[in-house]
Amino acid sequence: MLMKKIDLLMMGLLCVGGSVANAQTFARGQVPQPQRSEQPSYRSLDQVLRDLEKRHSVYFMYHNDKIKSLQVQYQSRNGEAIEETLDRVLKANGLEYKKHGKIYAIFPKDADAGSVRELKQSLRQTQLPPAQTVPAGAESSLDNQPGASTVSPDAAPKVINIRGKVTDEKNDALPGVSIVLKGTQRGTTTDAEGQYELEIPDESASGAVLVYSFVGYASQEVVVGGRTSIDVSMQVSERGLDEIVVVGYGEQRKSDVTGASSSVSAREIAKRPLVRVEQALQGTTSGVTVSSSSGQPGRGLNVRIRGANSITGNNEPLYVIDGFVGGNIESINPNDIESLEILKDASSAAIYGSRGSNGVVLITTKTGKEGKARVNFSTWFSKASIPRKLDLMNAYDFARTVNAQFASTGNAPAFSDQRLAELKANGGTDWQDELHQEPWIQNYQLDVSGGSSNIRYLFSANYLDQPGLILNQYYKRTTLRANIDAKLNDKIDLKFNVAAMLPQSRNNGYSGDLVDPFTQATEWDPTSPVRDPATGQFIYTAPYGSIQYNPISRATNQQFDNRQANVTGTAILTYRILKGLSFTTINTYEIRTGFTQNLFGPGTTNGVLYAEGNASRGGFFQNSNFLTYKNTFGDHSITVTALYEQQNGNNTSLNARANNLSSYALGYYNLSLGATQLTSSGYSQDALQSYMGRVNYSYKDKYLLTAAVRTDGSSHLTQKYSTFPSLALGWNVANENFMKDSRVFSDLKLRASYGQTGNQAVGAYATIAQISTGGPQPAYYYDGSTPSVATPLGAPVSKNLKWERTEQFDVGLDASFLRGRLTFTADAYKKNISDLLYNYQAPFYMGGGDYLRNIGSVENRGIEFSVGGTPVVSGKLRWTTNFNISFNRNKVTDLGGLDNVIVNGIGSAGNSASILRVGRPLGEFYGYQFLGTWKSSEAEEATKYGMKPGDAKYTDIDGDHAYTAADRMPIGNGTPKYSFGFINDVSYGDFSLSFMFQGTHGNQIYSQTLAYLWGGLGDQRNATTQDALNIWTPQNETDNPAFSNTSKNFNNSSRYVYNASYIKLKNVSLTYKLPAVILNKIRVRNLEVYVSSQNLFMITKYPGYDPEVSNGFNAITQGLEMGVIPNAKTYTAGLRLGL
Repeated sequence: MLMKKIDLLMMGLLCVGGSVANAQTFARGQVPQPQRSEQPSYRSLDQVLRDLEKRHSVYFMYHNDKIKSLQVQYQSRNGEAIEETLDRVLKANGLEYKKHGKIYAIFPKDADAGSVRELKQSLRQTQLPPAQTVPAGAESSLDNQPGASTVSPDAAPKVINIRGKVTDEKNDALPGVSIVLKGTQRGTTTDAEGQYELEIPDESASGAVLVYSFVGYASQEVVVGGRTSIDVSMQVSERGLDEIVVVGYGEQRKSDVTGASSSVSAREIAKRPLVRVEQALQGTTSGVTVSSSSGQPGRGLNVRIRGANSITGNNEPLYVIDGFVGGNIESINPNDIESLEILKDASSAAIYGSRGSNGVVLITTKTGKEGKARVNFSTWFSKASIPRKLDLMNAYDFARTVNAQFASTGNAPAFSDQRLAELKANGGTDWQDELHQEPWIQNYQLDVSGGSSNIRYLFSANYLDQPGLILNQYYKRTTLRANIDAKLNDKIDLKFNVAAMLPQSRNNGYSGDLVDPFTQATEWDPTSPVRDPATGQFIYTAPYGSIQYNPISRATNQQFDNRQANVTGTAILTYRILKGLSFTTINTYEIRTGFTQNLFGPGTTNGVLYAEGNASRGGFFQNSNFLTYKNTFGDHSITVTALYEQQNGNNTSLNARANNLSSYALGYYNLSLGATQLTSSGYSQDALQSYMGRVNYSYKDKYLLTAAVRTDGSSHLTQKYSTFPSLALGWNVANENFMKDSRVFSDLKLRASYGQTGNQAVGAYATIAQISTGGPQPAYYYDGSTPSVATPLGAPVSKNLKWERTEQFDVGLDASFLRGRLTFTADAYKKNISDLLYNYQAPFYMGGGDYLRNIGSVENRGIEFSVGGTPVVSGKLRWTTNFNISFNRNKVTDLGGLDNVIVNGIGSAGNSASILRVGRPLGEFYGYQFLGTWKSSEAEEATKYGMKPGDAKYTDIDGDHAYTAADRMPIGNGTPKYSFGFINDVSYGDFSLSFMFQGTHGNQIYSQTLAYLWGGLGDQRNATTQDALNIWTPQNETDNPAFSNTSKNFNNSSRYVYNASYIKLKNVSLTYKLPAVILNKIRVRNLEVYVSSQNLFMITKYPGYDPEVSNGFNAITQGLEMGVIPNAKTYTAGLRLGL
C-alpha cells in the first residue's frame, strides 16, 4: 500500500517540474537523535522531520533530495501539536501535507489536483502495517536502530526462522516471490501457496530488513523488528510506466513517449565483452540491423535503422553523446555507458533535423552515485580465431589440376611425376595457416565513483589490446573519462565531462580487395614455399609468370601505422529561472589529431620502396542553448522546449611521400632518402546553424501529443536552410476507466507519428567550382599549330543541391500483460526518401567527370515486433527473455527520368555487379543468369554462341544467340528480408547463464573471392576451391565449367551469388557471483567471474568465410564481398571486482 502511495506522490511531483531523473526515488525519514536546541535557527528540513517523527511517533514521506537541500527556520515548542508545527514550518516554504492515521505525505503546494485526489484516495485505503514498509532503495527510519548489531562472518551465529505468506492486491497467494535479507545474498522464494520460510542471524533480527520482489509488483522492504511471522501484501508496480527515458534535449516518462524508440541498458551491455559500442545494438532491438564490413581489429560496424535511406551518402545513424550531437562513436568505451536510446521514427529524430534521417542513437555515460567512494575493476582475456577456413585444394590436387589444364590446351605438364610424388608425400604450403593467427585480446577497466548530495564524480580508465586475425595487424586503445555533476545551489546544476581516446593501429596492407594479403592467401600456389630454401628470402612472385605477391612477404613488409588523440570536453549548465522554467546550455569542444605512416617494402604491390606520412588536426565546437517550461494545471500537463544551436568544424592536413627509397631501414623517418618527394596539404571548415521548438502535451495521462519543428542551415549547400516538422499522437488506453478492471493488460498504448528529416550527404565544398590541381594543360588550338595553355576547371558542380529529405509515417502499439511479466511492442512504418544525391557522369563538353545531383527517390516500408518477459520465476530459478524481429522492404521510385543506373563496383571479368532500377529494391546484383554448362548433346546450339560443351551457359534474354550486355539482369540482393535477435538470461542462485542468437534471412552475397578462385584457372595462378576437382569433362558432365581461357566462362553471373542467411550464437556467458559470506571475509563488495564465447557456432549455407561481412559500404553495394576478413570466434574469461 505504501508503495502505491509513493508512486502516486511521484506522479504529482513529476508534473510540477521537479527533477525528472530523480522523481522515482522517495524516502521515509530516518529516526534522529533528539534535538536539544530550543532557540530559533536554520536547520535542514530533513532533520526537522526526523525530530518530529521521534517526538510524535509518526511517519513522513517526502522526496529525499529536495528535503535535504531545503533550510528552514525552526524552533521546537513544548506542547505544540504536530499539525501546528507542520503548518508553521511547511507552509512558509511552499509545501503542504496530507494525513492518514500516523502517515504524513509532504508535497509542493501547487501539485496538480488530479494527483492530490488520487493521493487522498490512496491514503484512505492504506493502513500502516505492523512491520513498517518502505520502497526498495529508499531510506527507512528503522534501518539503523540503536542496538542493531552486525554478525561477524567468522562467528557461528544463532538463527531464527521467519515464516509468512505473500499475497497480491486481491489477497490471492503469490508464488515465486523473492525474499532476501537486505545487504546479503541470504534468501528464499514463496511456494505455490505463497508461503515462505527464511533463517536469519538472531543477533541482527531486530534491525534486519527483508526485501520482497516479484516481476510486475513494487518491491517492498520490511523491518523484521524481532518478529518470526511476517505477512506481506504486494502491490502492482507502475514503475515501468514512470520509468524515465532520454529523448532529444530532455527526458520523458516512458508512459508519455509518443515516438518509436528502444533502449539498451548498462546491465545488458555488461553481459558481453564488447570492443565497440555498435556491438551492443546487434540483435538487441527491433528495427536495427548491425553488420560488419571486416573482422580487422578496430574496424567499425555498419548500423542501419529501418533500412538504408541514401544511395551514395552515409546511412549510419546520428550519435549524440551526453548532448554532443555528432560525437565520435569510436571514442566511447562501452563500459562507460549508462544507457543507449535508439530513436527510430521521424517524430523522435526530427528534432535533429538535417542529420536525423538515418535515426538517432542517444548515448548517456555513467555518473557517480551519492555515497562513499566505490572502486570497480574488471578485466577479460579472449582467445580469438577465424571460425572456419575456405575449403581449398592441397598442393598435390592443385598440381594435378594444373597439369590437366595444360593437357587440355595441348601443353606439356607443369609438374613432373616425381614432383607430384613429392607433393603427395610431403604436402605443400597452406597459405591460410601461414597468414592466419589466433591472438589473445586483453581488456582492463578501472573506475572510481562516489559523491555527496551536492557533488558526484566518476573517473574511469580502460585499455584494450586487440591483435588481428592475420599477421602484423593490431588495434590498441586507451580511453580516459572524468564525469562530474555538481549542484551549485537550489537553482544551478553543472555537469562537466571530459573524455580522451588514444588509439593506435597497424594494418599490413589489408584493403578488402583481390591483391591484399588475406585474399592472396586463398589464391597463391600451394606448391610454392613461403621462403626460398636456398637463400631464406621471401619468394615474391608465384610461378608461371603470375603478377601476384607472396601474402606473407606483403603482410610482413607493408605497414600502415596510425596514431590518434581525441579529446572531448562538455560542460552542461542548467539554471532554474522560475518554478517550471529552466535554461540549459551545452558547450562541447573536441580536438582530433592523427598521424598515419605508410611503408611499402620489398615484395609489396608497388614493386618499389616508398614511404609516406600524413598528419591531420581537427577542431569541433558545439553550442546548444534551450529553454524548457513545464507545468501542470488540472488534468493538463505541458512541456515546451525552444532551442538555438550552432556547430563549427575545421580540419587541417599535411602529407609527404618519398618514392624509390635507397634504404628500407629507416622507413618513413627519413623521406629524403627517396629519389623523388611529393608533398600536399589541405584545409576545410564547415558550419551548421539550427533552431528548434517542441511541445509535449498530456491530458489526464491518457491523450498525448508531441509537435516539433526544426530549421537547419548548412554551409555545405547553396540552398542552405530547410525546415523539418513532426507530429506524434499517443493514447494510453490502459488509463481509461473501462480498462481499470482489466486482468489482461497492465499497460496498453497506441501511437501514431509523422515527420520529416534530412541528410546533407555532401562534402564541405560540393557546391563550389574548383580549379584542377594538375597544373596548366594544353587546351585549344587557334592557329592550328600553337596550343593555348590554361588551367582547366575540375568536374562541374550543381549549385542547386538540396538536402536529401525523408518523410516517415509510423503507427505503433506498446502493451504489457500478466502484471508486467510479458511485454509486447509492434510498429509499422513507411519512409519516402526524395531528392537523393548521386554522382552523375557529366558529358565531355561540360568537362567530364562525376558531379552530384539530386536525381531520385526511394521508398522504405517495414514492420517490427518485440516480445519479452519473465516466463519462469520459481525458487532460485529465474528466466527472462526477449525476441525481436524486423521486416524491411525498399524500392527505387524515381531516378530523375532514367529507368536504371548501372553502378560501378566489383565484379568478375570487369563487369559491374550492382544496379539501380526503378521499381526494384536497392542492393541488387547485376549480371548474367548462370544455367550450368553446355552439355555434349547441345554442341550444335553452343556453337551459335561461340561456346562449346563444358563452357558456361547463360540466359539469352533477347534471343540473339550472343551473350551481350543486353542479357544482364538482376541476379540477387544483399538486403535481408528480415533480421532477428533472441536474448535469454537464466539465473539460479549465484549462477547466471545468458545467451543470444542473432541472424538474418533472405539476403545474398555476391562473392568475388569465390569467383576469383574459379576464374583464375585460366592462367594457373590460383589455388582453387575443392569444387574445381569436379569440373566438366566428357566423362563427367557437371555444371562446373571445364578448363578454358575464354573470359565468358567467368562472366559476372548468378554462379557467384550465394544464400547468405544465417543464425549465429552471437554470445553465451556463464557467470558465478561469490556469496556474501565469502565477500565479507575477503572484504570486497562484489566479485564475479565468468566465461563466455562469441560467434561460437553458425548455421548457414554460405560457403565463404562469414555471411555477416561484406565490402558494401552503401545501400547500393550491400552484399558485395571481396577478400573480407571474417568476424572472430572468441573464448573469453573475465572477472568483475567491486570494492
